[in-house]
Amino acid sequence: MQGFRLFGVILFFVALCATAEQPTLVISTNNTPLDRKALELLSREAFHRAGLQLKLVSNPSERSLFMANQGEVDGEGLRVAGLGTQYPNLIQVPERFIGISFVAFSKDAMINLDQSWDSLKPYRVAFITGWKMFEANASGARSVTKVDKPEQMFRMLDGGRVDLALYTRADGISLLRSLALSSIAPISPSLKDVDMYLYLNKKHEALAPRIAKTLREMKGDGTYNKIMFEVMTE
Repeated sequence: MQGFRLFGVILFFVALCATAEQPTLVISTNNTPLDRKALELLSREAFHRAGLQLKLVSNPSERSLFMANQGEVDGEGLRVAGLGTQYPNLIQVPERFIGISFVAFSKDAMINLDQSWDSLKPYRVAFITGWKMFEANASGARSVTKVDKPEQMFRMLDGGRVDLALYTRADGISLLRSLALSSIAPISPSLKDVDMYLYLNKKHEALAPRIAKTLREMKGDGTYNKIMFEVMTE
């Protein structure tokens, strides 16, 4: 019995030392709830396979990018591709994490957005400060209101203060359900369907291909689909 206890203690300390040897990356995010959950679960598994640990922290969207670019945190996500031009200290992990649909929500089912971003010109729109996709493409709208939280813009839309609220489809539908705003719905087609990526500060540039490799392995062995099913069926 004494031998079994000693063996158990040895195993515990071996596991503890192995964990201590794994570097921890602090990743900042301002993602929507579903996207945040996908980021956390996918990153945790991909990092583990790459010999890393994950600590996920929340910050406002613009602040989150600034901190990652300055090296105050180790990375940021999930974001659209190509942000390295605007934030030169950020390295894009070269493997897609998830795909999402950016859409406009409205109370008016007759609004037609078939011309994508150009269709926004006659309308008053609202979106979250720091969302680069909307900042880059929705500036031509009749008026633009930026908010801190999605609940704010949906309340504004419900109260008639804006015509369109720009957000992601899945999280928007989930949030509207929780707010009991049944008169608001997403407009089809989407404004843009995009792939979303994790970014690392350039001091961790060598880790980017390693994380991309483990993520591809997860897609190949079925782990990725299993995690995404868990995310979407919460």
